[in-house]
Parts: sequence; structure tokens; C-alpha cells
Amino acid sequence: MVTVADFFCGAGGFSEGFHQSGFDVVFALDNWKLATETHDINHPTCKSITMDILKIKTIEEIDNIIPDTDIIVGSPPCVSFSNSNKSGKADKTLGVELIEQFLKIILHKKTKPNSKLKYWIMENVPNSLKYVKDVYSAEELGLDKNLPNLEVNNKEVLIASNYGSPQGRRRAICGDYILPEITHNENNFVHIDVILNALGTPSNKKTLIQDPCWELSLTSEDLTDHYYDTELPKEIYSKARKLKVDHGYMGKMDFPDRTNRLCRTIMATESYCSRESIIFPKENTNDKYRAPTIRELSCLMGFPIDYQFEGGSSTNKHKQIGNAVCVHLSKALADAIKKDMDIELNKNERQIVKCKTNLNELKEPLFMKKISIKPRKMNSKFHSHVPEMKINQLRVELDNVESDFDNVQFLWKSSLHKGSGKNAIKINLTNDKLEPLLKKHKSFKEINKFVKEHINKKNINNSLIFQQKNCNVEVKEKHYSPTEILELISERIKKLNLDDEYVENVDLDNLLNYKKPNTYSYKILYSLYLVNKVADLLE
Repeated sequence: MVTVADFFCGAGGFSEGFHQSGFDVVFALDNWKLATETHDINHPTCKSITMDILKIKTIEEIDNIIPDTDIIVGSPPCVSFSNSNKSGKADKTLGVELIEQFLKIILHKKTKPNSKLKYWIMENVPNSLKYVKDVYSAEELGLDKNLPNLEVNNKEVLIASNYGSPQGRRRAICGDYILPEITHNENNFVHIDVILNALGTPSNKKTLIQDPCWELSLTSEDLTDHYYDTELPKEIYSKARKLKVDHGYMGKMDFPDRTNRLCRTIMATESYCSRESIIFPKENTNDKYRAPTIRELSCLMGFPIDYQFEGGSSTNKHKQIGNAVCVHLSKALADAIKKDMDIELNKNERQIVKCKTNLNELKEPLFMKKISIKPRKMNSKFHSHVPEMKINQLRVELDNVESDFDNVQFLWKSSLHKGSGKNAIKINLTNDKLEPLLKKHKSFKEINKFVKEHINKKNINNSLIFQQKNCNVEVKEKHYSPTEILELISERIKKLNLDDEYVENVDLDNLLNYKKPNTYSYKILYSLYLVNKVADLLE
């Protein structure tokens, strides 16, 4: 028997990979009770503890709580190091403290008399590598200074899809381990559709489900957390679509997600109105979309189809899956160690009890509760471009960022933007300079007809009300919101069929730093003309 201890075990992704390789996971620790409950039902012979690892202070406590094992694995919480948390600028103090506590346990177990520890592995997001040193002294880890240093022999970034995972998840793998051989590449990656086809649609039960990754089959009656309705309300998916397809300064992403590709990284937060969200078309419908089921997400993370998730809600189950180590990556690491030890191991059979809360029992669609739009603070900034009008790096924006928010004085401006990042250019061009370009164009009369109907003092007349509408504050007066008028502008311009109509302009070339003559889409010019009209009404 070759034993494993799993720290920050969560739902058990690391444990499961080693179990699939034939190792005995005998100890697990996490500070989230729901996660250890999930670990318990899937690894019934493993002793798990729910506690804060930082409360283990002395070497006596380490040995009283943690058994000696051949292998130690751990995945300290990555939120401090993740680039998705405050763009990677979050406080790293707690993250570093948790890593060093884990390493303290490693060094003690490695240097104690008659130690049996042979390998150790730490998993985290790639950004964490900046905060993991090559060598730690025993003293800085809180141990006897006479003990030898802890050397972090391997520090690699591995991609889960290279080892059979359907997810292209990049992870920092540190420790004293054997680097696994890559088994998958673009010629044999496991794509999303392999998982979806194996499970079948949530609305149509298959008689028998064959696990897409492991040698296992279940009847539909035994498959939990899959047969329920995850249709997304328009208020949710429309936000995701805009952020993915029509973000102001970031690149275009798939909406809905293509399934003939690797899955994007599954996040811990169950949010479906973000760029990172995974959204599928809803089967047998037109223009309806759904979230993945918990079972689909768990398979995309590599868990077998009989793996159970406690938690009482979809949100808790989703968080456990998003926080997990990809099972295929864990198994690859385990297999490499097994090969290095030159041993054969047989996977232990286990009996898994069904989870207490099975989402198949939901009577109503998961996300169809009434969505309440909460008011935002009156100092909320707004800067957004005319929807679906990004052409050749150009876009027209309406913003209030120069407002005097403290004194409730709101200034709304229109601007033409070129590019993004450090080399971005933002200019203001008034309509008295634009009109000579537009007056002779065939659609100018139609555009001014739209101005008379919508961009007038009847619909837009007060910068304070405009801001209240931006902040979802209820007002009695009839008044467009910033988002409403930009959407109307976009819809009107799209109806003019201006796709192939461009014009040259030297003044714009100079303002936007084009070294050679450039052509400008009438869609962009009319967008600027109309947003200028809006800003003029709010002066």
C-alpha cells in the first residue's frame, strides 16, 4: 500500500487522480465542511478533517493530526494569486502564509526520524510561481534552524489538456515529483462535445451512460445532477454575450461556446453574465441558451460520472468543482510517480452513496427566479461604446468619467476611440466638423429623422436623470438611459446597410495618428454624430 495525504483537498480532485492510479488516499484536510463532506462520500476509507491548517502550530500537533504518508499533495487556495482577482493585484499575504504552512508540514515530515515521505506536490495558478522560492530554510518555516533546507526541486507550468483533460487549464506544479509525459496534443485532445455526447442532453434521458473518461457506466436513474433545466434568462445571457462578443477593448470570444474545442477554465463562481462563463445553446430551441449542468462541469473537470457533490445547492457544488484540481492532471502525476517507484497498483473498489441533494429533483428551472435589478451608487461610472460598432479598431463611446460625483454634477461626453491599452487614442470631434462629411451621404436624412424621433429634449434632457437611469434608480420622468439610447443608435445604424461604405478624411488621419490615408466606415461616423447629439442635450 502506497499512501497519500491531501491538503486543501476540497471536493477531492487531487485525491481522485491518485485513487484512479491505485494509490491509497488515507488523509485529507480542508477548512470548508461542505467540501470535506463531498470528499468523505467519494473516499469513504480516507480520514478527513475540517479545520484551518494555520491552527496547526507545533510539530507535535502536526504528528498528532497528520499521519505519515509516502506522498503529500496539496492545492492551497489560489484566489490570492489568480489574475482574475483584481487583475492579479490582490493581497498575497494569506496565500503566501498558507503555502509556507504547507511547506512547513512537508519539511517536518521529510526530516523526522524514519521518515517515509518520498514525494510531494503543490498545485496552484501559474502566477503563484512568483511567490514560491527555490529554497526555504527550516527557520523561516517555523522549524528548528538546525534542520536542512527544503528545496523545491521542480517548478513547472503544466496544461491539463496535455494529459487527457477536456479543459485547457494551466497550473503551476511545484515540489519533489516526477514530470509526467505528455499524452495528448491537438491531434487527440478531448473536446467538450465528447463529454456532452456521452452524457446526453439534460432534457432527454439515455438508457445507459458510458463515462467519457473512465471505465464506468451508469443508468440514467443513477446519474445525479444532470436532468434539470439550466436555461438562462435573457437578462443574464445578454450581458455575457456583450462582454464576450462586443467588449469595448478586449478581444472577441465565442458566444455560445463552441463544443468542438477544449473547455475554457471552469471558474469557482457560478456566474453566467461574465466573459469567463461557459454557455451552451439550449437543445431543441431557437435563440435560447443554458448553463452546463453540474454533471457536465464535473466531467469537464475529469471526475467520474458516479462522483457525488454535497452542498445543498448548485452554487456550492459549482464552487467545489471550480476549485478542484483536474483529475486527469492529478492521475498523470500519480502515474509518473508509480512508474518511478517501479510498482504496480490496483485501484481499490469503493461504494459511493448518492448525495443528499440531487439537482435532478428540481421542479423549476434553476435560473428562472425573478431577477431584481438593484440600484447602484450614484457615483457609478459609465463608459460604453455603441453596441456592435467596433470597426477597424475604432469605436464611439459615451461616458461620464469626468463628472464631479461628490457634488452631483454629471458631465456626459462622446468620444472616438482607436485601439486599446497603452497605445490607445481618444479624440473628441464635434458635429460642426462631422457634418460636411455626412451631409451629402444618402442616409443623412434618415439619421436626422431618427434624431427628431429619439434624440430630443422630450427623451433626453437632464444629466442627473440620465445618471439615475444609469444607476437603476427609479424615476417618474420619461427619459432614456445611457444603455437604451446606445442600443437604439446601434439598431438604427444597422438598418441602413452601410457595411461597405467608407470615406477618406485627412483631419481624422491626423487626429488618430494614421501615417497613411485611412478610410472610415459611415457606421462609425454616424455613431459619433448621434452620440454627439446625445451629449449636447445633456450639457
